[in-house]
Amino acid sequence: MRGFRDITLLLLFILLTFAVRGQDETQPISPRLENVTVNPATGFTTLKWTLSPSADVGSYVVYTFNDNSAFAVDTIRSPYVTEYLHTGSAARYMSVTYVVAAIDSSRNISPLSNSLSTIFVSYLNDSCNFRVILSWTEYANPSHPADGYELWMSAPGNPAELLDDLPLSQTSYTFSGYAASVEYCFHIRATANDEGLSSSNRQCFVSGGESPPEWTVTEAVYIDDKAVNITGSYDSKTDIGTFVAEQFNSGTSGWVITASAYGINGDVTINNASTDTAIVNLYRISALNNCGKPVTPSDPVRNIVLSSSSAASLINLKWNNPFPQHPAYFTLWRDSGAGWTEVAGPIADTVWSDDYSAFASFVSAPAIAYVVTALDQEASADYPVCRSSVTLIFAVENIFVPNAFTPDDNGTNDIFSPLLTFIPSEYEFTILSRTGVVLFRTSSHGTGWNGRHNDKPMPPGVYLWSLRLTTPSGRAEARTGTVTILP
Repeated sequence: MRGFRDITLLLLFILLTFAVRGQDETQPISPRLENVTVNPATGFTTLKWTLSPSADVGSYVVYTFNDNSAFAVDTIRSPYVTEYLHTGSAARYMSVTYVVAAIDSSRNISPLSNSLSTIFVSYLNDSCNFRVILSWTEYANPSHPADGYELWMSAPGNPAELLDDLPLSQTSYTFSGYAASVEYCFHIRATANDEGLSSSNRQCFVSGGESPPEWTVTEAVYIDDKAVNITGSYDSKTDIGTFVAEQFNSGTSGWVITASAYGINGDVTINNASTDTAIVNLYRISALNNCGKPVTPSDPVRNIVLSSSSAASLINLKWNNPFPQHPAYFTLWRDSGAGWTEVAGPIADTVWSDDYSAFASFVSAPAIAYVVTALDQEASADYPVCRSSVTLIFAVENIFVPNAFTPDDNGTNDIFSPLLTFIPSEYEFTILSRTGVVLFRTSSHGTGWNGRHNDKPMPPGVYLWSLRLTTPSGRAEARTGTVTILP
């Protein structure tokens, strides 16, 4: 029995050997991989290919392809199927390259087809600048070339919408100004003649949790306590509480942070003490995000620098317009020792001349101070005003004493009094007879002698006077002389 079994096995082996030697060993022709595309919602990849022209193909094999190595995904056991859905695709995480091959009835496998790769979108969430930077792999399919890309975006509760059409040479995109704490989703579609060829994965992310203000406004720049102060307003719905003053640097053509302050209920004032108030600069207000970067800058405003010069009795003043984009109304203010009073305004010009002789007798300070304020012509009357630096003109401290008067009550030259171009801080004026009798004395500047003593008119003649005073600059003056009462 054992010998019979061995003979039988030997015969079977010989028959099988002859059968194998007679089998078809020709490889079938490769199919052509026509398209790969990703379903953005699921991440599944759909592959489409053309049938192998070989007659006895019975099935197809789908592979992923990486580093010149093919890894079988699945076998489609039909000679007529030209499409495959890869539900286990990694295309949602990376660009995946695919190839296919045909298998004939003799189990000969064709060479691998051409390779095609999925489009993969990645992103960088730049929350410091409230933007996301998208990039994607290039679409490459010589059989079905694309002429551009479509960028699609969706937010919660809304279907995907076309955000932008992009050229085929572009493989990155920056989406700026997104809302805080919102999930955004993006995907790319390669197109030809506005028809879709291949879609990418869908990339979703949640934007930063900090909401920047939608707007900021620099309302005024004013000088106070030798510092530039910037006041403004902003969108109070923001999550940001810190605001910065930025100064334009003409050397670098950039903006430099110079000071910061906290905003309260949509208003902010920033004290910029480190800036030279005698130099005109551009300033703006920006919100400072949690990355320490300025965002939502306002339109710029200049500080006003006021300068002065004098010629004879005229004090000439000039200044600059603080608003780069708009005309302004200006108001000129003067302080000659008794506080600020309005001199002129509103005026549209940036020069003005003040006549010193018109107010010289009211000057009670060592110097006459001027400031100018400005209001944007398009702003309402209650809007904050810009205020300039202070410019000083030192007072002319002149003393003139007449030598005669006629106290006849005719309304002309009836009073004898020193004429001053200032208001003294100390004052004593005395009239004496030639024998030394005090006829009149006052410590009130502006009060003169009417030529009487004990309410009786004094006769015509020569009388003595003495004057002691202290000027606004602190200079002490003591003068004497004579005055004549004319008949």
